[in-house]
Amino acid sequence: MNSLSRLPLLPRTHARHLGPSAPLRIVAFGSSTTEGSGSSGPAHTYPAVMQATLLPAFPGGIVLSNQGVGGDNAVSMDARLDAVLGAEPDLVVWQTGSNDPLQQVPLETFERLTRAGIRRLRATGSDLVLVDQQYCRALEECADFPPFLDALHRIAAEAGVPVFDRYRRMREWCTGDFTRDTLSPDGLHMADPGYALLGQAIAAWLLERV
Repeated sequence: MNSLSRLPLLPRTHARHLGPSAPLRIVAFGSSTTEGSGSSGPAHTYPAVMQATLLPAFPGGIVLSNQGVGGDNAVSMDARLDAVLGAEPDLVVWQTGSNDPLQQVPLETFERLTRAGIRRLRATGSDLVLVDQQYCRALEECADFPPFLDALHRIAAEAGVPVFDRYRRMREWCTGDFTRDTLSPDGLHMADPGYALLGQAIAAWLLERV
């Protein structure tokens, strides 16, 4: 049982953590961060690092489906929700909200479709967590970005969905061995060292909630 609550925040993930009979089925859903743009290959994406870090804690193993598509926004993610549901996941890690301000998706559209996606995913009984936007030059220079960051956290709080605070974590990493531009060399996407940090950090955060 986790120390944050008397009940696990991610009950299906918690059950797979305790029992060896079935693998934990994870869908990593998102855009280029999830797909791994900027990495040297599939093994160095954040979902792959997350899976490898989590694996010792799940005696039945882990089945990972990486459903990241570079450039996706709330509209295109909404169109792909059936594929996420079709994977019958125990846990969905949904990274969203970065491309919408860059592509001038209306904030109202982002909010409406994100709420709808949360409802559909939770209706299946799957565990769900959100990953917020990255700290990078492209978004810091985008005047439309701050309301999207605020909206993601507000929507999650209203729905009771845990959010991995990637934006804050990346700012903290940039006070150590990285700067904003060494962490995301092209101004938007990380390379292998950044994805390793992200995958390990999300895995540790998830284990605190099962």
